[in-house]
Amino acid sequence: MSNILLRAVTAEEKALFKQDGVVCLRQIIAPEWVDAARDGIEELRTAPGPYASIVDKGELLLYVDQMPSVFNEKLRRVALESGTAAIARALHDDVEMRWVFDQIFYKGKGIVAETPWHQDTPYGCFDGMGLIRVWMPVDHVPRETTIEVVRGSHLWNVEYGTTEATVFEENKDHTKNSGFDYTARATEVNPPVPNIEASRGSFDIIGHAVEPGDVVVFNYHVLHHAAAGENRADARRAFAVIYGDDKVSFRKRPNMVPSVLEHFGKAWKEGQRFSDFPDIFPVA
Repeated sequence: MSNILLRAVTAEEKALFKQDGVVCLRQIIAPEWVDAARDGIEELRTAPGPYASIVDKGELLLYVDQMPSVFNEKLRRVALESGTAAIARALHDDVEMRWVFDQIFYKGKGIVAETPWHQDTPYGCFDGMGLIRVWMPVDHVPRETTIEVVRGSHLWNVEYGTTEATVFEENKDHTKNSGFDYTARATEVNPPVPNIEASRGSFDIIGHAVEPGDVVVFNYHVLHHAAAGENRADARRAFAVIYGDDKVSFRKRPNMVPSVLEHFGKAWKEGQRFSDFPDIFPVA
């Protein structure tokens, strides 16, 4: 399979990303890589990794998996060879970027649970502005249930706490193999996420309906969510990859998402960089 993008990232798209903290890039990922991501997602859905969280409750099916490319070769190739890393590099001043982490987001046919408004920042052990998430849908996602971002919120210089209510907590009796540690929240000292849904008109919210081949790229620090709704035709599946530059450092937090370093049994110290672990965080 080719690692060449269908097109280049434009100067206008680069400027939008810097200003807004998010940009939707239309028809940039080659179909064979979309197919590889879809196949990898389905392989893990039938045999989830050890860090998966699954709610299976009749019409409500939600599957979120952490670092799936560690366990699936197709997703590993997508993360390192499909051009998603080249997108992150193009949007971040063409500096060298490393693979940091990835996730699967699978919302089944029927009821779609909300992904609450949150920052990614408090969930991981990373610190720095050079973290970029490339969200790659493998199905049509309508505007009603797509990712929404508060424009420019990556520049607010605020680190919020983790979201209080999640579909996993609300459906504990129907949750399997949860890869999250909710006890970590007890030690948080950060301010709560604003109640954006209660006053949507007070925020500048961006969202795009997307198709396979599109990607939504956003800064790790923006406030974002995906609304509840219904998948009438099929599932809503996406593979998201986070890349980071070598200025990003490690920071200890009471985070809930497992660390790649911990998975591989690597000890780390506050302030260390990705480049200290090139075998874990390869240049992509």
